[in-house]
Amino acid sequence: MAVGLSEVMLNAAAADLDLNACPALTRSRQFSLNAVSDIRVALERSLGASGASILTVVAAGSLGRLEAAHHSDVDCIIIVDDTADCDPAGITCAVDAIYAEFSRAGLKPPKAEGIYCVPIKASTLLAPASRGSLDEPPAIFGSRMQLLLDARPLYCAEQFIALREQLLSWYRAPTSTSGSWTHLLNDLSRYLHAYAVWQQFKFSRSDDDGWYLRQAKMRSTRIATFAGLLFLLGESSRKRAEQHAWVLAQLDLTPLGRLKIVFDAHRDADFSSVIAVYESLHCMLSDGVIRRELIDSSPTTAADWHDDYPRAYARIHELSERLMDLLTQFVLARSNDWSRSIFRNWLL
Repeated sequence: MAVGLSEVMLNAAAADLDLNACPALTRSRQFSLNAVSDIRVALERSLGASGASILTVVAAGSLGRLEAAHHSDVDCIIIVDDTADCDPAGITCAVDAIYAEFSRAGLKPPKAEGIYCVPIKASTLLAPASRGSLDEPPAIFGSRMQLLLDARPLYCAEQFIALREQLLSWYRAPTSTSGSWTHLLNDLSRYLHAYAVWQQFKFSRSDDDGWYLRQAKMRSTRIATFAGLLFLLGESSRKRAEQHAWVLAQLDLTPLGRLKIVFDAHRDADFSSVIAVYESLHCMLSDGVIRRELIDSSPTTAADWHDDYPRAYARIHELSERLMDLLTQFVLARSNDWSRSIFRNWLL
């Protein structure tokens, strides 16, 4: 059952865009589809036989968006089933097995210092007391957000779908009125802007990461990922009583697929311009030489930063400005289409 459902979800995501004019995205999508399929089969075999209390394993980030390439990091969210007896040693072995499959697929496991490196309990994500908490650990808040933004199941797809539906319902209760996404819109805005500020002032540099590379990602893939869900919520305001069900039905789509389905619902919108700019950005960020330039030229302190951008980043900055302008123009044109409450929640 799990394998069949995973295949259905993967096929839906694979068909959400026509990428004939996007060779870079096409290559990444095919690599990602193959990696997800291979990892899923391997994990069903190894974890299914281990008896470890792993509820589901989820890929977020580039693999979740189906935009990964060789040696991409995997933002892997491991959800523990805490309704069963949890064996810490068994979970540790399961995590090792999961990371080993990433390496076999040519992908990097999550960074040791990353927020997804520790398995998280399902009940923690759904705790009623966590609603409105400002001191919630980033690993919990971030995992909850990513499960709705760009997640794709690698193990136990049916459990992932059930959890995602519970998360969406968690955001509609108990104070949300029917047809209102106030809580989710507020949390999405909080996550987006907190993430942007964090990246703005994070000047650490390593052999495979740096300030300019993080900014390039923030202004391209991250923006499109957030817009994908935000625009779904905006478009859902036209669905009246069917808002919740409609949003839920679109969550298997990639962020770009979500944007396309919303753009295509409006005659004045042109998604082809968005995907063309995104393809150019993806092509640059997939180029090892360009990534090397972005990393090596990255400032390591705020005092080292200046707005005389290195050549590659200057072009990425220009393209990302165009991407954000296109998304902004689309939103402004929806003033008579979407509920005023959507704009009010974004602005106030």
